[in-house]
Amino acid sequence: MLQVTIKEHSPYLVTVEPDRVYSDRPYQYSITAGVNGQAPAAFDLSRLAWTVRIGAAEGRGSFGDSGITILQTFTSDGLGVAERISITNTNASEVAIDQAMLGFTAALSGRAAWRLSAIPFLIELDGTCHDFTVEQLLAGKAKNSMYVDASREILPFEEIGLRSEAWAWGDGDRGIVVIKYNNEQIEYAMARTDLVDGEGLLRFGGAGLALLGEPFGVRRLAPGQTFHFGQTHYYPYEGSIQTAYGLYRSFQESRGHTHGADYDPPVNWNELYDIGWHHSDAEQLKLHYHKEALLREAEKAKACGCELLYLDPGWEVAEGLTLWDDSRLGAVSDLVRELKDDYGLDLGYRTILRAYKPHWPERYFVEHSYGPMQPEKMEPVWGYHFWEMCLCDPRFYEEKLNRILAISKQGIRFMMFDEMDWRGPCYNPNHGHQVPSTPLDHVEAVYRLAHDVRAACPQVLTEVHDPVSPWVTSLYVPTYFHQGAPGIGSYDENWGFEYMWNCIEDLKTGKALALYYYNLGCSIPLYLHITMAADNDNSVFFWWCASTIRHLGIGGKTSHPSVEIAGALAPYDKEARFANYCGQMSVYKQLKPYFVRGAFHGIAEHIHLHALADEAGGVINVFNLTEEDTELTFDVPVALLGGESAPMPVSGAEAHWHSDGVTFSLRLGAMSPGVIAVGEAADRLTR
Repeated sequence: MLQVTIKEHSPYLVTVEPDRVYSDRPYQYSITAGVNGQAPAAFDLSRLAWTVRIGAAEGRGSFGDSGITILQTFTSDGLGVAERISITNTNASEVAIDQAMLGFTAALSGRAAWRLSAIPFLIELDGTCHDFTVEQLLAGKAKNSMYVDASREILPFEEIGLRSEAWAWGDGDRGIVVIKYNNEQIEYAMARTDLVDGEGLLRFGGAGLALLGEPFGVRRLAPGQTFHFGQTHYYPYEGSIQTAYGLYRSFQESRGHTHGADYDPPVNWNELYDIGWHHSDAEQLKLHYHKEALLREAEKAKACGCELLYLDPGWEVAEGLTLWDDSRLGAVSDLVRELKDDYGLDLGYRTILRAYKPHWPERYFVEHSYGPMQPEKMEPVWGYHFWEMCLCDPRFYEEKLNRILAISKQGIRFMMFDEMDWRGPCYNPNHGHQVPSTPLDHVEAVYRLAHDVRAACPQVLTEVHDPVSPWVTSLYVPTYFHQGAPGIGSYDENWGFEYMWNCIEDLKTGKALALYYYNLGCSIPLYLHITMAADNDNSVFFWWCASTIRHLGIGGKTSHPSVEIAGALAPYDKEARFANYCGQMSVYKQLKPYFVRGAFHGIAEHIHLHALADEAGGVINVFNLTEEDTELTFDVPVALLGGESAPMPVSGAEAHWHSDGVTFSLRLGAMSPGVIAVGEAADRLTR
């Protein structure tokens, strides 16, 4: 059991039975703030006055002569501890908070075997490993991942420390999970290595500012105003990193950040890969993107066993205008009806916030410090420029929402909220938002848009991309932020991090392992569509996505050069590849409930078990991502297979049953997947 002890006015974090100290140096209390119009200065805490009772402790104090006070509480949280910190401005004028460094501290000497491991991205989206040894921490080799490009007007802010939604801090046998949860402000669990009097210390938990200065709500405090940081939860664990990840996933689920019990997303067919991306060129769209072309894609989708035709760029008069092009596609309702009647398919589409033609009134444009648009910033990065709409402007918001609903109310089943990433604050004083606007203003507007669409069209499944970062390096917004079923959150699914272009390379380099760790620590569904043209003849990436993406999309029988972004594709037989994908889809569809609703268990990075609570057995996906054939043997605890110790049917491997588990053996070719069905899953394949 984890508990906080108060000694010499400082809290320490320890466990009992077995006894272990997780913080053995005084808690750090420091803020940097500008008070009474003065330049920012560092203020340390005067002594806290503590009130201690069974299962709780409350400390009150002030930061020197800053006029800023703190209230800190610790309460028992089952086997763990919950921490809450609030700060109040008691001055007669506003204070500006530049940084907060609050947290437990632990001496790193004598902890050589300990690690600080990020949850849920031990492997970040850019492929970097965020599993830090004490040696790396002391050497300053632990770094954050963050997306930056020359087209973004970034607010100056220096991150102090490492950020993650949660951390595992321990030695491999046991440790603690440190979780920061804030569903109102963007906030992360911070960790920082300091050298104090020659001693290396790790600060963790508590509170701190990160990214572009989040949480923004604390940056300016009016006289008398109090800011409540998100709660930090500390839970002990024993065993592997999978155990720590499981604690975080359960924590998220307990707050509604997951999928529904009846979640059953359609398998999408994305027409983009074969029709191509024509970037609002009216003549090219007229030539390539018309109803007849969409119906040809529907034929492929039906043949492959897909359940929805998804429309990527091309359905609009111009990208970002949110006006259906009847001249090329006919009425939305007619296409919805024809797809359902003739192909058994639903219809979905994406909406974006950028505009690639200046069709919107200029009054809606984001007003950056340099003006509404600066091509010399965008074109070197993107190869083109675009206009940005301010979703925080209520007039634009209503028009955008109405245009979406005019389409989605016609029977749309799925929507992607794409290309809404924030490039910098808006300074337009006529938009009805604070000037300048903040990332949080924009984030809340994006999620409110998804919420309002889902409320008006409850049949629509919603996926929302990160509203700030463009999904290739790291997320800006926590995975859980505002997600959940109606009444809990604003949208259903997260985006699968852009692993749709160079998939084989992403597997070989280990970059796509981010999907594995996401699933270990998060049951919020991901959506991703992939092209079979970039896969290999063994469909290795199809099965990697089937195993790590709860909502799957495919496409790309013939491929179009405009979407071969990763470069020239390896030669392949298009008809044979398509026929193979049709065969893989047949297997996938029979086992689909395991992939979309099953509990994900990481036996190893390349061995994944999917189990349903009401069925004995499960589906195991295995992968050989080397260039050599391999014999693979591994064990699965019987408890993960429903507790059945008696032999069950097995398809796809040899199985040896023993009292506490099963040993599976199979041979895999180079860059190949394997699918093992056990118990009732095996029965599904023989029906």
